[in-house]
Amino acid sequence: MHTPQVVCPNCGQQAELEEVLTAQSNQNVIYTCPSCSYIMRNIITSKG
Repeated sequence: MHTPQVVCPNCGQQAELEEVLTAQSNQNVIYTCPSCSYIMRNIITSKG
């Protein structure tokens, strides 16, 4: 099964979804790039 790839908005590198996104209990999502360490917090999702 193919795992979705996420492209870093900072450096353009791709990584697997499970490696870069962290879901928090308050429904916030945090993206962390393994290549350049770029972090994006409070990503808006369909759940909140």
